[in-house]
Amino acid sequence: MTCKYNIIGMLLYNSNKNQINDLMSSILSSNSNKDYSNTVVGILPKIEKKESIMRKCLFYKNLSFNNKIFNSSSSSIISHPNIKGKFIINYRIVNYALNSMGQSNNSRKVISLNKISILDTCFNEIYCKYLRPSNYNAKYVGIEDIRLFNFNNELYFIGSYYNSNSKRIQIVSNKFILGGNYNPLFIRPTFKTNLKTEKNWVFFNNNGNLHIIYKWSPLYICKIDYDNKELNLVKSVSNMPTIFNNFRGSSNGVEYDNKIWFIVHQNINITGDINMYVHNWVVFDKNMKLLGYSDSFNFENKLVEYCIGLEVRINGNFVITYSTLDSTSKLGVFSGEYVNSMINNI
Repeated sequence: MTCKYNIIGMLLYNSNKNQINDLMSSILSSNSNKDYSNTVVGILPKIEKKESIMRKCLFYKNLSFNNKIFNSSSSSIISHPNIKGKFIINYRIVNYALNSMGQSNNSRKVISLNKISILDTCFNEIYCKYLRPSNYNAKYVGIEDIRLFNFNNELYFIGSYYNSNSKRIQIVSNKFILGGNYNPLFIRPTFKTNLKTEKNWVFFNNNGNLHIIYKWSPLYICKIDYDNKELNLVKSVSNMPTIFNNFRGSSNGVEYDNKIWFIVHQNINITGDINMYVHNWVVFDKNMKLLGYSDSFNFENKLVEYCIGLEVRINGNFVITYSTLDSTSKLGVFSGEYVNSMINNI
């Protein structure tokens, strides 16, 4: 099947920096009596521009859906374990959106629903099922930012979930059967940690073992004991590059060119309570020796962009799913050659 490339809106990613600066100067000079310190116009000059990888996108599709209350948001995509060429995607659906400053329009309880879909080769939906929370009385309702992973043709999920007993957001994970519902198990680290909120654990296949990266500096490689609902430390690697102190898990690890690839994110404070998300590639060999990482990049120059979906097609192209301002679900396909060219080797 041949997909028609969608380039609608791609001009958004090709803005000339000088044109942007000229426009900013024009706006500010013509409105010199106005205070822009708390607007996007006011903070943009303070933001270091990052490369937008959408310039090199081979195929783009907006998968977003919404109504008056709920918006689709972050999504995780994997190849279907049993049907060649098909994909499985989980969408998080939330009852809020962020404005251009990254501020929520919802002062009420945050509710997260989930939707599982099967997509064809061109990422058209051919099946879907909505998975609703069983308890709406919690402070935060539903599993957030679910990541799917295929390990030995069995599906696993991992996400964040508010524990009403501990009054904290913790990680839940378990196997998942397509067509069924998520059965979340709270997973507790057995090692010492000062984190009050657990987020951003990511799966990868470590030479035939289902392992987790818990944090990036020092690098904590862990394994979930599902019987005892525990996360055990398998290996700790010190002396990671300084920038890894800022890295947080975004995507699960995928295999390409006999290496393991991840996308990570950084949450960078711009001013006050305004933060910006940027992303980096990280690549290891099959023995989890660090080979390199990329410069920081973004997708659409939005303050809040979040990527938890990464897969590699049979032809070696990377499929990435990401959200903007917690209120969209988008997909881009990139060549393996381009992704490899972004890596700064160690």
